[in-house]
Amino acid sequence: MKTTQDMDALIGKFLTGEAGPEEAMFLEDWIAESNENKTYFEQSAKAFGLVEKVVSTDKAWTNVQSQLTQAPIRKLSIGWISAVAAILILSFGAVFYLLNSNEQNNLFTAGKEKKNIELNDGTDIQLAAHSSLELSAGYGKKDRSLTLKGSGYFSVKHSKKLPFIIDAGPIHIKDLGTKFDVKTTEDTIYVRVDEGIVVIYDNKGMKLTLHANESAHYVISNGDLKMDVVIENLKTKYKTILLDNLRLEDVVDLLNKTYQVNIRIDNPALKNCRITTEFLNEDLDTVLTVISQTLEVTIIKEKNTEYLIKGMACIQ
Repeated sequence: MKTTQDMDALIGKFLTGEAGPEEAMFLEDWIAESNENKTYFEQSAKAFGLVEKVVSTDKAWTNVQSQLTQAPIRKLSIGWISAVAAILILSFGAVFYLLNSNEQNNLFTAGKEKKNIELNDGTDIQLAAHSSLELSAGYGKKDRSLTLKGSGYFSVKHSKKLPFIIDAGPIHIKDLGTKFDVKTTEDTIYVRVDEGIVVIYDNKGMKLTLHANESAHYVISNGDLKMDVVIENLKTKYKTILLDNLRLEDVVDLLNKTYQVNIRIDNPALKNCRITTEFLNEDLDTVLTVISQTLEVTIIKEKNTEYLIKGMACIQ
Protein backbone atom coordinates (compact mmCIF):
# COMPACT_ATOMS: atom_id res chain seq x y z
CA MET A 1 0.00 0.00 0.00
CA LYS A 2 1.73 3.15 -1.19
CA THR A 3 -0.84 5.85 -1.84
CA THR A 4 -3.43 7.95 -0.05
CA GLN A 5 -6.13 6.21 -2.04
CA ASP A 6 -4.90 2.80 -0.84
CA MET A 7 -5.31 3.76 2.82
CA ASP A 8 -8.67 5.41 2.16
CA ALA A 9 -9.95 2.23 0.54
CA LEU A 10 -8.65 0.03 3.38
CA ILE A 11 -10.30 2.17 6.06
CA GLY A 12 -13.54 2.12 4.09
CA LYS A 13 -13.48 -1.68 3.79
CA PHE A 14 -12.80 -2.00 7.52
CA LEU A 15 -15.60 0.35 8.58
CA THR A 16 -18.09 -1.49 6.37
CA GLY A 17 -17.00 -4.90 7.66
CA GLU A 18 -15.43 -6.01 4.37
CA ALA A 19 -11.75 -6.05 5.39
CA GLY A 20 -9.98 -9.38 5.52
CA PRO A 21 -7.75 -10.58 8.36
CA GLU A 22 -4.48 -9.41 6.82
CA GLU A 23 -5.99 -6.05 5.92
CA ALA A 24 -7.29 -5.57 9.46
CA MET A 25 -3.89 -6.44 10.92
CA PHE A 26 -2.19 -3.98 8.57
CA LEU A 27 -4.61 -1.22 9.53
CA GLU A 28 -4.14 -1.90 13.26
CA ASP A 29 -0.36 -1.54 12.93
CA TRP A 30 -0.73 1.59 10.80
CA ILE A 31 -2.98 3.25 13.41
CA ALA A 32 -0.46 2.43 16.11
CA GLU A 33 2.41 4.04 14.20
CA SER A 34 1.48 7.61 15.17
CA ASN A 35 -1.12 9.84 16.78
CA GLU A 36 -1.75 11.39 13.38
CA ASN A 37 -2.75 8.01 11.94
CA LYS A 38 -5.00 7.35 14.93
CA THR A 39 -6.66 10.77 14.60
CA TYR A 40 -7.23 10.29 10.90
CA PHE A 41 -8.85 6.91 11.47
CA GLU A 42 -11.15 8.34 14.15
CA GLN A 43 -12.17 11.20 11.83
CA SER A 44 -13.04 8.67 9.15
CA ALA A 45 -15.14 6.68 11.62
CA LYS A 46 -16.97 9.84 12.72
CA ALA A 47 -17.72 10.69 9.10
CA PHE A 48 -19.62 7.43 8.78
CA GLY A 49 -21.59 8.40 11.87
CA LEU A 50 -22.98 11.46 10.05
CA VAL A 51 -25.35 9.19 8.15
CA GLU A 52 -26.83 7.78 11.35
CA LYS A 53 -24.59 4.72 11.22
CA VAL A 54 -22.60 4.75 14.44
CA VAL A 55 -19.37 2.86 13.96
CA SER A 56 -17.90 1.03 16.92
CA THR A 57 -14.26 0.28 16.33
CA ASP A 58 -14.21 -2.21 19.16
CA LYS A 59 -17.10 -4.11 17.58
CA ALA A 60 -15.45 -4.00 14.17
CA TRP A 61 -12.24 -5.42 15.57
CA THR A 62 -14.16 -8.18 17.32
CA ASN A 63 -15.65 -9.27 13.99
CA VAL A 64 -12.23 -10.01 12.53
CA GLN A 65 -10.12 -10.72 15.64
CA SER A 66 -10.70 -14.46 15.51
CA GLN A 67 -9.39 -14.64 11.95
CA LEU A 68 -6.32 -12.48 12.33
CA THR A 69 -3.00 -13.87 11.14
CA GLN A 70 0.40 -12.28 11.11
CA ALA A 71 0.83 -10.12 7.99
CA PRO A 72 3.86 -8.20 6.73
CA ILE A 73 3.82 -4.53 7.63
CA ARG A 74 4.67 -1.83 5.12
CA LYS A 75 5.24 1.72 6.29
CA LEU A 76 3.10 4.54 4.94
CA SER A 77 4.04 8.19 5.08
CA ILE A 78 1.31 10.79 5.46
CA GLY A 79 0.99 14.50 4.97
CA TRP A 80 -2.46 14.69 3.54
CA ILE A 81 -4.65 14.10 6.62
CA SER A 82 -6.13 17.57 7.08
CA ALA A 83 -7.22 17.97 3.46
CA VAL A 84 -8.82 14.57 3.17
CA ALA A 85 -10.46 14.74 6.62
CA ALA A 86 -12.22 17.97 5.66
CA ILE A 87 -13.73 16.23 2.66
CA LEU A 88 -14.66 13.09 4.55
CA ILE A 89 -17.20 14.82 6.78
CA LEU A 90 -19.35 16.06 3.89
CA SER A 91 -21.52 12.96 3.44
CA PHE A 92 -21.42 9.18 3.39
CA GLY A 93 -21.59 9.22 -0.39
CA ALA A 94 -18.52 11.43 -0.65
CA VAL A 95 -16.72 9.35 1.96
CA PHE A 96 -17.47 6.10 0.19
CA TYR A 97 -16.24 7.55 -3.09
CA LEU A 98 -12.97 8.74 -1.60
CA LEU A 99 -12.32 5.52 0.25
CA ASN A 100 -12.70 3.52 -2.91
CA SER A 101 -11.04 5.90 -5.33
CA ASN A 102 -8.18 3.47 -5.94
CA GLU A 103 -10.63 1.11 -7.57
CA GLN A 104 -11.64 3.56 -10.26
CA ASN A 105 -11.10 2.42 -13.83
CA ASN A 106 -8.01 3.46 -15.74
CA LEU A 107 -9.02 5.77 -18.56
CA PHE A 108 -6.91 6.51 -21.64
CA THR A 109 -7.89 9.10 -24.23
CA ALA A 110 -6.33 10.20 -27.52
CA GLY A 111 -6.74 13.73 -28.83
CA LYS A 112 -5.86 14.78 -32.35
CA GLU A 113 -3.03 12.25 -32.53
CA LYS A 114 -3.04 8.51 -31.93
CA LYS A 115 -1.78 7.31 -28.54
CA ASN A 116 0.44 4.32 -27.81
CA ILE A 117 -0.49 2.40 -24.64
CA GLU A 118 1.47 -0.40 -22.98
CA LEU A 119 -0.45 -2.32 -20.30
CA ASN A 120 1.13 -4.16 -17.39
CA ASP A 121 0.16 -7.54 -18.85
CA GLY A 122 2.32 -6.95 -21.92
CA THR A 123 -0.50 -5.88 -24.22
CA ASP A 124 0.30 -3.02 -26.61
CA ILE A 125 -2.47 -0.77 -27.91
CA GLN A 126 -2.39 1.96 -30.53
CA LEU A 127 -5.41 4.09 -29.70
CA ALA A 128 -6.68 6.05 -32.71
CA ALA A 129 -7.22 9.80 -32.59
CA HIS A 130 -10.39 10.97 -30.81
CA SER A 131 -10.84 7.56 -29.15
CA SER A 132 -10.91 6.39 -25.53
CA LEU A 133 -10.16 3.19 -23.66
CA GLU A 134 -11.32 2.36 -20.14
CA LEU A 135 -9.96 -0.59 -18.16
CA SER A 136 -12.14 -2.44 -15.67
CA ALA A 137 -11.49 -1.90 -11.96
CA GLY A 138 -10.09 -5.41 -11.63
CA TYR A 139 -8.05 -5.40 -14.82
CA GLY A 140 -5.09 -7.76 -14.62
CA LYS A 141 -6.27 -9.32 -11.37
CA LYS A 142 -9.91 -10.35 -11.67
CA ASP A 143 -10.28 -9.97 -15.43
CA ARG A 144 -8.92 -8.24 -18.53
CA SER A 145 -12.03 -6.40 -19.66
CA LEU A 146 -12.01 -2.94 -21.16
CA THR A 147 -14.34 -0.56 -22.95
CA LEU A 148 -13.41 0.97 -26.30
CA LYS A 149 -15.02 4.06 -27.75
CA GLY A 150 -13.66 4.72 -31.20
CA SER A 151 -10.85 2.76 -32.83
CA GLY A 152 -7.61 1.04 -31.91
CA TYR A 153 -5.06 -1.57 -32.91
CA PHE A 154 -4.40 -4.29 -30.32
CA SER A 155 -1.38 -6.55 -29.90
CA VAL A 156 -2.53 -8.78 -27.06
CA LYS A 157 -0.49 -10.88 -24.66
CA HIS A 158 -2.62 -14.01 -24.40
CA SER A 159 -3.72 -15.52 -21.07
CA LYS A 160 -5.92 -18.59 -20.69
CA LYS A 161 -6.87 -17.63 -17.14
CA LEU A 162 -7.76 -14.01 -17.93
CA PRO A 163 -9.10 -13.63 -21.47
CA PHE A 164 -8.84 -10.21 -23.09
CA ILE A 165 -12.36 -8.88 -23.83
CA ILE A 166 -13.25 -5.57 -25.47
CA ASP A 167 -16.65 -4.00 -24.89
CA ALA A 168 -17.26 -2.02 -28.09
CA GLY A 169 -20.88 -1.13 -27.32
CA PRO A 170 -23.21 -3.39 -29.31
CA ILE A 171 -20.51 -6.05 -29.72
CA HIS A 172 -17.84 -7.71 -27.57
CA ILE A 173 -14.53 -8.92 -28.97
CA LYS A 174 -12.68 -11.76 -27.25
CA ASP A 175 -9.01 -12.32 -28.02
CA LEU A 176 -7.52 -15.78 -28.43
CA GLY A 177 -3.91 -14.58 -28.78
CA THR A 178 -3.62 -12.16 -31.64
CA LYS A 179 -3.04 -8.81 -33.29
CA PHE A 180 -6.19 -7.14 -34.54
CA ASP A 181 -7.70 -3.81 -35.51
CA VAL A 182 -11.03 -2.34 -34.38
CA LYS A 183 -12.38 0.70 -36.24
CA THR A 184 -15.66 2.43 -35.45
CA THR A 185 -17.38 4.79 -37.86
CA GLU A 186 -20.75 6.48 -37.46
CA ASP A 187 -22.81 3.32 -38.03
CA THR A 188 -20.33 0.48 -38.48
CA ILE A 189 -17.69 -1.34 -36.43
CA TYR A 190 -14.95 -3.04 -38.44
CA VAL A 191 -12.71 -5.79 -37.05
CA ARG A 192 -9.63 -7.08 -38.91
CA VAL A 193 -7.33 -9.84 -37.64
CA ASP A 194 -3.65 -9.82 -38.60
CA GLU A 195 -2.52 -12.69 -36.37
CA GLY A 196 -4.25 -15.32 -34.24
CA ILE A 197 -8.00 -15.53 -33.61
CA VAL A 198 -10.76 -13.33 -32.19
CA VAL A 199 -14.37 -14.12 -31.40
CA ILE A 200 -17.05 -11.44 -31.85
CA TYR A 201 -20.30 -11.53 -29.88
CA ASP A 202 -23.22 -9.15 -30.27
CA ASN A 203 -25.88 -8.31 -27.68
CA LYS A 204 -28.37 -10.67 -29.36
CA GLY A 205 -26.20 -13.74 -28.93
CA MET A 206 -24.69 -13.88 -32.42
CA LYS A 207 -21.13 -15.22 -32.59
CA LEU A 208 -18.48 -14.93 -35.29
CA THR A 209 -14.91 -16.27 -35.26
CA LEU A 210 -12.18 -14.52 -37.24
CA HIS A 211 -8.76 -15.98 -38.07
CA ALA A 212 -5.64 -14.27 -39.42
CA ASN A 213 -6.23 -12.19 -42.57
CA GLU A 214 -10.00 -12.26 -42.06
CA SER A 215 -12.26 -9.31 -41.28
CA ALA A 216 -15.88 -8.60 -40.40
CA HIS A 217 -18.17 -5.64 -39.88
CA TYR A 218 -21.15 -4.88 -37.64
CA VAL A 219 -23.83 -2.40 -38.70
CA ILE A 220 -25.02 -0.67 -35.55
CA SER A 221 -28.37 0.56 -36.92
CA ASN A 222 -29.69 -2.88 -37.92
CA GLY A 223 -27.54 -5.21 -35.81
CA ASP A 224 -26.08 -6.97 -38.86
CA LEU A 225 -22.85 -8.88 -38.13
CA LYS A 226 -21.12 -10.30 -41.20
CA MET A 227 -17.74 -11.60 -42.21
CA ASP A 228 -16.14 -9.80 -45.15
CA VAL A 229 -15.80 -12.11 -48.13
CA VAL A 230 -12.30 -12.64 -49.48
CA ILE A 231 -12.64 -13.10 -53.24
CA GLU A 232 -9.94 -14.56 -55.45
CA ASN A 233 -9.71 -12.34 -58.54
CA LEU A 234 -7.06 -13.56 -60.94
CA LYS A 235 -3.70 -12.29 -59.65
CA THR A 236 -4.87 -10.41 -56.58
CA LYS A 237 -7.13 -10.74 -53.56
CA TYR A 238 -9.79 -8.37 -52.40
CA LYS A 239 -9.22 -7.20 -48.83
CA THR A 240 -10.69 -4.84 -46.27
CA ILE A 241 -8.16 -2.07 -45.64
CA LEU A 242 -8.73 0.59 -42.97
CA LEU A 243 -6.38 3.59 -42.94
CA ASP A 244 -6.68 6.03 -40.04
CA ASN A 245 -4.34 9.03 -40.48
CA LEU A 246 -1.61 6.56 -41.44
CA ARG A 247 1.81 7.55 -42.79
CA LEU A 248 2.40 6.55 -46.42
CA GLU A 249 5.41 4.48 -45.36
CA ASP A 250 3.15 2.45 -43.04
CA VAL A 251 0.47 2.20 -45.72
CA VAL A 252 3.00 0.77 -48.17
CA ASP A 253 4.16 -1.78 -45.61
CA LEU A 254 0.54 -2.82 -44.99
CA LEU A 255 -0.24 -3.15 -48.70
CA ASN A 256 2.91 -5.17 -49.34
CA LYS A 257 1.93 -7.66 -46.64
CA THR A 258 -1.74 -7.75 -47.60
CA TYR A 259 -1.37 -8.13 -51.36
CA GLN A 260 2.04 -9.86 -51.42
CA VAL A 261 3.59 -7.18 -53.64
CA ASN A 262 6.64 -4.90 -53.54
CA ILE A 263 5.71 -1.21 -53.46
CA ARG A 264 8.55 1.28 -53.00
CA ILE A 265 8.64 5.03 -52.31
CA ASP A 266 11.02 6.92 -54.59
CA ASN A 267 11.18 10.20 -52.66
CA PRO A 268 11.84 9.81 -48.87
CA ALA A 269 9.95 13.08 -48.30
CA LEU A 270 6.76 11.24 -49.23
CA LYS A 271 7.03 8.79 -46.34
CA ASN A 272 5.33 11.09 -43.85
CA CYS A 273 2.35 11.91 -46.07
CA ARG A 274 -0.79 10.82 -44.24
CA ILE A 275 -4.00 9.29 -45.53
CA THR A 276 -7.35 8.40 -43.97
CA THR A 277 -9.75 6.24 -45.96
CA GLU A 278 -11.38 2.80 -46.16
CA PHE A 279 -11.13 0.15 -48.82
CA LEU A 280 -13.83 -2.50 -48.48
CA ASN A 281 -12.90 -5.50 -50.61
CA GLU A 282 -11.20 -3.42 -53.31
CA ASP A 283 -8.54 -4.79 -55.66
CA LEU A 284 -4.99 -3.45 -55.45
CA ASP A 285 -5.26 -1.35 -58.62
CA THR A 286 -8.24 0.52 -57.17
CA VAL A 287 -6.44 1.07 -53.87
CA LEU A 288 -3.38 2.48 -55.61
CA THR A 289 -5.49 4.72 -57.83
CA VAL A 290 -7.23 6.26 -54.81
CA ILE A 291 -3.93 6.81 -53.02
CA SER A 292 -2.43 8.39 -56.14
CA GLN A 293 -5.29 10.85 -56.52
CA THR A 294 -5.54 11.62 -52.81
CA LEU A 295 -1.85 12.39 -52.29
CA GLU A 296 -1.27 13.68 -55.84
CA VAL A 297 1.53 11.22 -56.50
CA THR A 298 2.39 9.01 -59.46
CA ILE A 299 2.42 5.23 -59.05
CA ILE A 300 4.30 3.30 -61.71
CA LYS A 301 3.88 -0.43 -62.19
CA GLU A 302 7.36 -1.73 -63.00
CA LYS A 303 6.64 -5.47 -63.01
CA ASN A 304 3.69 -7.72 -62.17
CA THR A 305 4.14 -7.28 -58.43
CA GLU A 306 6.45 -4.27 -58.21
CA TYR A 307 5.34 -0.63 -57.97
CA LEU A 308 7.12 2.70 -57.51
CA ILE A 309 5.55 5.79 -55.91
CA LYS A 310 6.96 9.10 -57.17
CA GLY A 311 6.10 12.68 -56.25
CA MET A 312 6.86 15.76 -54.17
CA ALA A 313 6.61 16.09 -50.39
CA CYS A 314 3.10 16.57 -49.04
CA ILE A 315 1.99 19.89 -47.58
CA GLN A 316 1.47 19.23 -43.87
